[in-house]
Amino acid sequence: MSEIFMKIKFKMARIVPAPFKVFTPFVAFVVTGCVSVANYRTNLQTWVGQSEQVLEETWGAPTSIQQFGNVRQITFIRNNGAEVFNGYWQPRVQSLYCTTTFSIENGIIIQARYIGNECVSY
Repeated sequence: MSEIFMKIKFKMARIVPAPFKVFTPFVAFVVTGCVSVANYRTNLQTWVGQSEQVLEETWGAPTSIQQFGNVRQITFIRNNGAEVFNGYWQPRVQSLYCTTTFSIENGIIIQARYIGNECVSY
């Protein structure tokens, strides 16, 4: 083993109690493995049937509000910056965002939808 790895391993042995040495990587895997688009979709659908007031109390001020006849659309946009990838000829930049829109009729959420590459939740 390399000298650096041995130093890290020795420090971990002093810091982390023995039962947690095996369990810690498992917990990290489970927690990071639970974040997904499917979970975001599922969590979002639980808002259908809820009131507009509860939505705004929970999510905060919307980015935009539009009225289409009887239906009001409330949109929240989350921009998490950008990610840089190594491209074949040059680096590529991709924006990280999530736009979530709720359709509301008579003060009740009737539809929830999203678009973006950063729409994930636990």
